[in-house]
Amino acid sequence: MANWEYRTLMYLPRGSKGVGCGWSIVESHPSPDMKRVGDSEKPRFRGTIWQAAKLLETALVELDLDGWELVSTSYSGTIGFYGLAVVRRAATGNPPDSGS
Repeated sequence: MANWEYRTLMYLPRGSKGVGCGWSIVESHPSPDMKRVGDSEKPRFRGTIWQAAKLLETALVELDLDGWELVSTSYSGTIGFYGLAVVRRAATGNPPDSGS
């Protein structure tokens, strides 16, 4: 049995349906309705990486309530900017349908 469960978060600089930019959980299977975590804001052209980092903080506060902690982050691109973050939590004591 694994000691950790992992999830990947993706920063979406252009939200759909007027939601704005922010972080979403990427599930193991493709889903058109990814679960948004943390705050969302209107996208900015300048300061995109700072906006992504600020919104990641709000996502981590929300995820921490379920025991998730940040493992790593990666940001790339000036045109076509995106970000990825990996979070984990201890696998013991979590119900099998808890999300990962």
